[in-house]
Amino acid sequence: WGETALMSPAPFRLGLTATYPDQELVDRSRGQWQLDQLIGPIVYEKRIDELVGKQLADYRTERIRVDLTEEERARYDADHAIYVQFVRNRALYRFGPRWWAEFMRLSSLDEQARNAMLAHQRLSRLLAHAANKLDALDRLLREHAHEHILIFTESNDVVYHLSRRHLIPALTHETKAAERKEVLERFQAGDYPALVTSRVLNEGIDVPEAKVAIVLGGSAGSREYVQRLGRILRKVENREAVLYEIIVRDTLDTGRARRRRPKESTPATNQPPEQLSFEEPA
Repeated sequence: WGETALMSPAPFRLGLTATYPDQELVDRSRGQWQLDQLIGPIVYEKRIDELVGKQLADYRTERIRVDLTEEERARYDADHAIYVQFVRNRALYRFGPRWWAEFMRLSSLDEQARNAMLAHQRLSRLLAHAANKLDALDRLLREHAHEHILIFTESNDVVYHLSRRHLIPALTHETKAAERKEVLERFQAGDYPALVTSRVLNEGIDVPEAKVAIVLGGSAGSREYVQRLGRILRKVENREAVLYEIIVRDTLDTGRARRRRPKESTPATNQPPEQLSFEEPA
């Protein structure tokens, strides 16, 4: 899309989006150009809170914090130590906002980097499947049993696990268009009480009946947070929407959740090693 805008002869351009990117697109080697070069700077902006009660439904957000079990905590601490030690020893903070890209590059060349990346992946899987996080989801599904619920998580693996656990439809990039259309129609009709997805419903799909969203995991970007919140903000019969975030205390989950919310976004990718958050970027 960047090259299309660059080659356009139009002397005037207008860009419109509900989810402006969290970070500038500066990776020119992959054809990504900064938006201000392609279209121009932001000239007008409205926040979600300014539209609530008028164009959008009233809403509230709630964070539910849970703990790891003793066995999970032991596994988490072991893998976290491997991951953090590598990032500190290699002083990846030197690369500023691109430290994660450098980490990924090294993981394909260096055995220690690969082990650290595998440890990070195990951390993510552990947090996604944390027993108390799944128990909290069970409670919310019972509490909102008669409402339309959207469940968002980080990976397709977790999507399918939750789909089997709760016998609810899963929507992923692997879902065929015809099946996706049928699932969404039956969800709107009330045949399905809930849907679970990773990123398929983040944008471009209208689900006006949904008024409850449960976030179990995702990126650390505020853009994705706004996209998911937007799925439940269609104004319908003055009903209040609610978004829950289920977070595991004292883990990478905490930092990701803090950075997701636009007003709390405080990236720490170029801080010195003793302060580095060790969170992958949005």
